[in-house]
Amino acid sequence: MKPSSALLAISLALLAGPAASAVEYVRVCSLYGAGFEYIPGTDMCHNVTTGDTRVQTEGGTWRGLLPYPDGKWTTAPVLDCGFGRSITLGTFAATDFTLNPWRRAQTQPIDVPTRSGEFVSKVTMSGGFYDPRVPNRSGINASNGLCVRSVDPSVSIPDGGGPPLNPVFGNGMLPIACVSNSRITGMPAGYTVPAQSAYPSIMSGFIDAEQNTYGPVYYGRQLVVTTDFGSADFLQLQYFDVAAQVARPLAGKVSVSVCLEQGTNQRFDPAPRLR
Repeated sequence: MKPSSALLAISLALLAGPAASAVEYVRVCSLYGAGFEYIPGTDMCHNVTTGDTRVQTEGGTWRGLLPYPDGKWTTAPVLDCGFGRSITLGTFAATDFTLNPWRRAQTQPIDVPTRSGEFVSKVTMSGGFYDPRVPNRSGINASNGLCVRSVDPSVSIPDGGGPPLNPVFGNGMLPIACVSNSRITGMPAGYTVPAQSAYPSIMSGFIDAEQNTYGPVYYGRQLVVTTDFGSADFLQLQYFDVAAQVARPLAGKVSVSVCLEQGTNQRFDPAPRLR
């Protein structure tokens, strides 16, 4: 069942850090277009209809989808992948992540080559991160997300009159899929969710007012795991030890795998694969 906007707002407010003035955020949210609303007590702009959620950071606008999708518990991701290929991205400790320009924790890219017609259909995560001083298990779908995103340093697209631009993430920064850290921490099973955006994706667009175009090109050579929304400490996968006056990495590890399935609709294949 999809959480109501009121419950989502409460969840976000509890997990967010100190926010600037409400008037300032309302003004920022209006810049994203119709349907974006400021969630009181947070620094987030949320579109209730689409789930598109954005926040301004030092590195620019961070973008995600809330609430995170419901899925199912699993003890055998390989079997849940059916006739597809289950690809393990890895098992990561907090120290395996580094901060990206948006002040989110991010793993090193993992090569995930695809065959013609293949796509990521599901993402499975298990384990989770926690403060070792207060371990807990709740299984709830909160807003402290761990997400799989696509990257492809081989792709460059026109950027107005400037030099070509390499999109840092695919799908306009939207994740392939996310799982709430609170959902999986301490649970004896993994959690599988459906993909919410494409991997690999296909990019094309207009270059100028004369409607000259670029593309289409395929985007998607690698995947990364990132934190998404939540408290400042969670975003950096750390907690502050007051007694020692030092930040320490969160305990625990997260295991992540994706399911690559062969699609049945092969008609939309507009460009040679750039691999």
